[in-house]
Amino acid sequence: MSRRRGPRASGELLGRLVGDRLVSVSFVLDDYVQLQFDEATMNIEVFPQVFHAGRLWRDEDLGYADAFRRLGGHEVIATSGRSGDGLRIGLDNGEIHINPGRDEAVVEIASLRVGDSRWGSWRPGEGPFEHLA
Repeated sequence: MSRRRGPRASGELLGRLVGDRLVSVSFVLDDYVQLQFDEATMNIEVFPQVFHAGRLWRDEDLGYADAFRRLGGHEVIATSGRSGDGLRIGLDNGEIHINPGRDEAVVEIASLRVGDSRWGSWRPGEGPFEHLA
């Protein structure tokens, strides 16, 4: 199944998550992660790192899904997208960091839909992922 490529996402679009709560985390067929916020949905095609309870969790770590789940219900307090650092979504109890290595990068790293009409995507070689070109 092919996916439609979205417009390049901006930091402004990512910033619209601030104030929303993370309401669900879904692991879709061990292929990607879907985050549902109050007013937005984000699909992440690579497994992000999760910082929670003073520890950094990676997808291969036992307890990774539990750490991700513990972010649920908490408010987004900050976001950032910087070249070389990828995307960061800071919550009041942890952080989601999306920054794949070259060997993990896929055609579309993440996409975000805010409300009914605003959406965009992040791809290797662009914006916060230009270092993956």
